[in-house]
Amino acid sequence: MAYRLQRWNADKGEKMNFDLSQIAVAGSRKLTQLDFIANNIANISTTGFKAEHLYYTMKGKSAQEAAHTDLGITSVLIDFSQGTLQRSGNPLDVAIEGEGFFAIQQKDITTYTRNGSFAVNKNRELVTKDGAKVLGESGPININGTQIEIDPEGNIRADGNVAGKLKIVAFEKPGQLTRTAGGHFVDDGSAGLKKNDTYRIAGGYLEISNVNAMKEMVEMIDGHRSFEAYQKIIQTMSDLDKISTSRLGRVS
Repeated sequence: MAYRLQRWNADKGEKMNFDLSQIAVAGSRKLTQLDFIANNIANISTTGFKAEHLYYTMKGKSAQEAAHTDLGITSVLIDFSQGTLQRSGNPLDVAIEGEGFFAIQQKDITTYTRNGSFAVNKNRELVTKDGAKVLGESGPININGTQIEIDPEGNIRADGNVAGKLKIVAFEKPGQLTRTAGGHFVDDGSAGLKKNDTYRIAGGYLEISNVNAMKEMVEMIDGHRSFEAYQKIIQTMSDLDKISTSRLGRVS
């Protein structure tokens, strides 16, 4: 015997029915959302990290239809808002004020990041902390000198000589970018490049994560409470089902 819960929706004047499978799906969704929240919290100290949020949109148009919808439309939204700039004092650290991403050469593809924590490798090339080459407007940037300066336009000078200019790329639809395992982003062509002349480069600064720690903690607490409530409902309905089955067995 499958039990259903009924709840009256006063706003719509409809009776909403929930069966065990629907509550289980709701619990699974909440657990997935908690995973996203945990990942955001884990990256609070990751330079240039952009918070990621999971949303479900029910396909049903009315409360009654929504109650019978097993799966919703999943939307993963990345918050590309500006993070706070923090002074590091390292001349090779740079942050972007405004739109845009640093372009990075990763083997045979170009990736994009807001993490401007750079270094110079043994070949005197400007690279990320994991060794990938940072791209300038003319390709990889070679730095021959010890006194390095990066101006607000992204021009790099070493001992007074121009070494190159950082390539800053902006997109019409940044939400179409895909995050990679390393925290960078890739474009499959759907994000759409756009002209970008409104950015400013801050040398000696890093953009910290835009994760709102307080908000994430509140959502995590709320999420755990909701998940526990779903578990209790499922357990209660399962117990009632066992009792009913037992009684039917005795009657027969």
